[in-house]
Amino acid sequence: MKTSKTAAGSIQTIREVFGYLRRYRDQVFVIKIDDALMGLPLFPLLIRDIVLLHQTGIRIVLVPGAKHSIDTVLQKYGTRTRAVEGVRVTTPEAMPLVKLGASNVSNAVLSLLAENEAHGVVGNWVRARAVGVRKGLDYKQTGQVEKVDEGLLQGLLDDGLIPIVPNIGWNRVGKDYNLNSGELAVAVAQALQATKLFFVGKEPGIPVAPEAPFAEASEVHSGVFSNLDRDEGESLLKDYAKVLGPGSKELLSLALKALVGGVERVHVINGARDGILLQEVFSSAGQGTMLYVNAYDHIHPAQAADIPEILRIMQPYVDQGVLIQRSAEDIGQDLEHYTVYKVDDVLHGCGALRPYGKADAELSALVVDPAYAGRGTGGKIAAYLLKRARKAGFKRVFLLTTQTSDFFMRLGFKEAPISVLPVARRKEFNRARNSRVLAYTL
Repeated sequence: MKTSKTAAGSIQTIREVFGYLRRYRDQVFVIKIDDALMGLPLFPLLIRDIVLLHQTGIRIVLVPGAKHSIDTVLQKYGTRTRAVEGVRVTTPEAMPLVKLGASNVSNAVLSLLAENEAHGVVGNWVRARAVGVRKGLDYKQTGQVEKVDEGLLQGLLDDGLIPIVPNIGWNRVGKDYNLNSGELAVAVAQALQATKLFFVGKEPGIPVAPEAPFAEASEVHSGVFSNLDRDEGESLLKDYAKVLGPGSKELLSLALKALVGGVERVHVINGARDGILLQEVFSSAGQGTMLYVNAYDHIHPAQAADIPEILRIMQPYVDQGVLIQRSAEDIGQDLEHYTVYKVDDVLHGCGALRPYGKADAELSALVVDPAYAGRGTGGKIAAYLLKRARKAGFKRVFLLTTQTSDFFMRLGFKEAPISVLPVARRKEFNRARNSRVLAYTL
């Protein structure tokens, strides 16, 4: 009895969730929440989802933004402040109201955590110092993070609590400062060496730059980048910044700063969407933008434990006649030549590079799980294998294909006669299958 595609997809989703539960237990997630979400009907559900993550054993630290709440309080009491290049100048007269706005947000989050039977705690774990005078302008009591007391935060996490870090910091002599909550979230994530940092706001992700060479077709269609490595993020800021609004520029800059500081992943997601946080955590596909260190961060040598998953993602292509059938024994014998593309331990694709003498290598078994097609995974695996072949000193990479020649030709492969195949490979050539030969000169 065949399993339907819907059922097969559900089964794989369940497997992914169990894999993530195991992977993320006792890991630290820092979640920065834009307080503009607080007035939305789904905000209590967002907090409930955060509690669900906490209940699975993930260590949660919350950094609530307070800009909108502060603006509301300032307006209520008839006090004005100004912002210069997005930075609020916090006067001594405004500071008590800034603290009130920040307190309102923290208390609202604390209340929702309690409603969901989770124990949050608001505290002072951040030492700050003044921004000072920049270009002749005194920013008064606007500050920047000097130090995060990670020891105290870790102690709270060990006790099963959810720390809430407000955007107020104090210096060594007790003077208070208004902090940028985005920069605060980065500092907290770096201090705790968080596995993930989330920016949860109204932005659906980092807007796509259609002309950028690293923009995939699916991303151009959706309007946001699905993922960016650090080099791509830096290129986007430098060469394609015109597609970014001020908010997106700030988010991207903060994300890159977090990656440099040792945070493994940064996610930019739209908190107004129901269940978006759970989907981003428990699915390797996700819905926002994920940023990570480098393009090959997901690529690893295949291990014996990967063989069942390699067979699983190959099977649809075998059924279509794109690939020849391989057994677990076949893959096991050639395992040293296989490379896998995995996101958080979920296998998205694979490929093999098999040497023939010192000059030639064959690229084979390049497949991507259909559930993750259209994200550029196949191209990244191929690029990695070509780079590896060049480094190994091969002069040419060839492949045999029946239905994917257009894809490989876009990567720079060219049609070639059978005679270019090494003698040993020519003897194995299946003329009944009548595969096309493509070659890439290194």
